[in-house]
Amino acid sequence: MVKETGDASGRGRPRLRRLGRVAGGLVAAASRRQALSLEWRRWLADNLAAGVDPGELREVLTQAGVPAREVALRLREASEGAARARLHARQAERAALALRLADALRAPTVARRETPPAAEFFARYWETNTPVILTDLVPRWPAFGRWGPAYFRERFAEVEVEFEADRAGDRDCDANFAAHRRAGRFADYIDRVLAAGPSNDLYAIAQNHNLRRPELRPLFADLRLPPGYFAEERLPGGAALWFGPAGTVTSLHHDTSNILFCQVLGRKRLRLAAPGDPALLGAARGVYSRIDPEDVGLAGPEDGGPRLFDVELAAGEALFIPVGWWHHVRALDLSVSLALNAFRRPNSFPWYVPGAR
Repeated sequence: MVKETGDASGRGRPRLRRLGRVAGGLVAAASRRQALSLEWRRWLADNLAAGVDPGELREVLTQAGVPAREVALRLREASEGAARARLHARQAERAALALRLADALRAPTVARRETPPAAEFFARYWETNTPVILTDLVPRWPAFGRWGPAYFRERFAEVEVEFEADRAGDRDCDANFAAHRRAGRFADYIDRVLAAGPSNDLYAIAQNHNLRRPELRPLFADLRLPPGYFAEERLPGGAALWFGPAGTVTSLHHDTSNILFCQVLGRKRLRLAAPGDPALLGAARGVYSRIDPEDVGLAGPEDGGPRLFDVELAAGEALFIPVGWWHHVRALDLSVSLALNAFRRPNSFPWYVPGAR
């Protein structure tokens, strides 16, 4: 039953085999002066966790010459560890069930309303981590009805901007944004956008940091921000311009700050999910998700899939995306968006990356 490939003190590397119907391992003779190595203790813990009878493991170790006292000590140690692991697993299952219930009770839509006073906004939406669409904020801006290819060309044609290109062949183009960076005249980029048709190959995104360029600072004069919401002196580093053709896609992810996503031109469809969605926490990789909401075979929440909220954001609307909320974005038209996170309140949560653990 046992083929010796090393000894239990660690002077050879064990090769796992089947013990009956459960995964087991190979043990060779050990000196009575030697203790089981860490590698063999892991072997023992893995077999116990897999359901191997402790008596079978005791027999294997004893036959291999491991002292009875050492066998008893390591079996007790591994059994206690397995019990703790089972307890943690049950606690995780209960927490996931509670999160699933909380998500099931959420409204299936995101409220639309006029912009509230700052105190109400922070108390009702910011502090409760609740999305909301503000319908009257962007239409007050000179930018609304102004920002677009013609205006950008007229005012900023010679400004060098950064953008993303050759995205369509890369399923992880958002995570791999550095590999797709390009630079050129704003006028040339505009020409490419107009010629592209529906495409995800070309996009100026937040990671391009174009609004930090002094030549584009005049764009901030086209905004009229609500009193008490934003620290306007921080706008150059707390605002991001998104500009591209219809068909651009931002894969499912969450941010580590609260964002007011303002749609200035065109429409975008967003698919949102709460931070605690168990399916998305299980599929997280950094701030991104392995799940594609546009996958036609994606399971629904009844079958263990994520609970998604569909929002179509029209030109002139602004969506508050609270920190941690998952969102996938598709441009339905040639579009211009402005993302603002220079709020007056502390707004940096870099520690919130459950997908990094």
